[in-house]
Amino acid sequence: MQRFAFFVDGSNLYGSLRTMNLEINNYSQLYAHIYREAVKTWHEVTLQDAPACAQLRRVYWYAVGGIDDWDLQNPQSRSALRQAFVRDAEIRALWLTRVSLANPNMAEGELEEEAWQACFADFRDWYHAKIRAIDGMRRFYAGVRASSDLIDIREAGHWKVNFLHKWVEEKGLDTALAVDMVALQDNYDVAVVLTGDADAIPSIRHLKERGKHIAAVEFVGGGAADTRGRAFSSRLKIHADFVLRIFEKDLVHLDHRNKGMGNGAG
Repeated sequence: MQRFAFFVDGSNLYGSLRTMNLEINNYSQLYAHIYREAVKTWHEVTLQDAPACAQLRRVYWYAVGGIDDWDLQNPQSRSALRQAFVRDAEIRALWLTRVSLANPNMAEGELEEEAWQACFADFRDWYHAKIRAIDGMRRFYAGVRASSDLIDIREAGHWKVNFLHKWVEEKGLDTALAVDMVALQDNYDVAVVLTGDADAIPSIRHLKERGKHIAAVEFVGGGAADTRGRAFSSRLKIHADFVLRIFEKDLVHLDHRNKGMGNGAG
């Protein structure tokens, strides 16, 4: 029996589905479809005379579980942000321009303070929105956990916040995925990897040396019959034993068949 396990970077999955403008209503059905395609492709690649008995052991789905914790009411936090504002010439100039346009007669000293206050209020609103997003993700994952015993959601990463420029950098998730692929190697024979991060490449090389087969998932716009389908390819593609192509049209049809059976929106 060939045992399959999935290692899924949740952010990569979300980005691929979003690029194809797809909303999945039932993730158990999505992973069942990918599993069937994985078994079929593995059978073809390994030149089996007859379909081998296969089993999906588990879907390890790695998700962001937290965000940098800043108490924006704390004077020390506000002071640190104010200093960063003063040092960042680009951001400071942007907010000075915005405030001066809205208040052309404001004195220079007042303009500086007003620019900082406007910048801080803008960041505070953005930061609180990100916290709400994390809370929403946790509720969604709780629903997924309740829907399937085979999906193991691991909140392994967090968002590191760039305050003034309002963006987050994902930390820890890709490393946890790569480490677990090795740590859990006794539980599977074929690893189906859905990630675009190169951190998993050393783990893949290690596993291949120990006889494991590795599949890299590639989402493709359109369908199998389309010659112009756009591929959303993993960088792990050249290191895998085979590439598993998942087509947009198949996912659309899958979703239509399972309307009303959803476990949440991703």
